[in-house]
Formats: sequence, C-alpha cells, structure tokens
Amino acid sequence: IAMVKDERVIGHYRLSECLENERWCIVESVIISAHHRGLGLGLQLMKHCIDLAASLSMTEIFLSTKDKMGFYAKLGFVESFPVSILSKVNAMFRGKYFLDKSAAMTAGITWMSCKLDVEVS
Repeated sequence: IAMVKDERVIGHYRLSECLENERWCIVESVIISAHHRGLGLGLQLMKHCIDLAASLSMTEIFLSTKDKMGFYAKLGFVESFPVSILSKVNAMFRGKYFLDKSAAMTAGITWMSCKLDVEVS
C-alpha cells in the first residue's frame, strides 16, 4: 500500500499472510521518505494498515523491528515471537518455515504483535 503526495510515493507498507495461522498477517517494509518523517505520517500509515488487516478479518498482526519498539507500542503492539510469511514463492510449501526464527531473534530484531478486535465467525 502506498502513501502518495503530489504524485510521488512518500511512504508504503506491505501486508502478507502468515504461515502459522490464516487469520494472522505480517506488516513489512513500513517506510516514510526521509523528507516526510516527523509529520505523523508513519502513524497514519500504520493505522491504515491495522484497519485494513481488521477489515480482512485478521485477528493478529505481526512485525519485526530493530529500533522502533516504542513507536509500535503506542499503536498497541507488544513483544512477540517470530512468524513466517506466506508469499507466492513459498505458498506451494505451506507449512514449511523459510525464516530462520532463531537467527531473527538473535540478530537484534524484535518481533511484535497486536491483537485485532474483530468478530471471528
């Protein structure tokens, strides 16, 4: 999903399914251009991401970060465990893990998640 201003992309994120649970998703590549940081756009982008995940009936959203734990905590994220991403490339191998979870936990990366308030039918 892209955030556009004056016909230029100034921010974006990617939302993907998790292998572990079809009702979980992971947000990746949350980026705001350097010239537009500090204006609250990252917060807007993440709120959009959370709303989109909820509209897709996802029950939990995950992310990994090296240094933005405080920012994500303000949005309701708490420290969590690593998850695997379902993509077109690995969809045929559903159930196999392509992310070295132990390496992710020791490489200075913090995994976080936020439970979403959605009705599960």
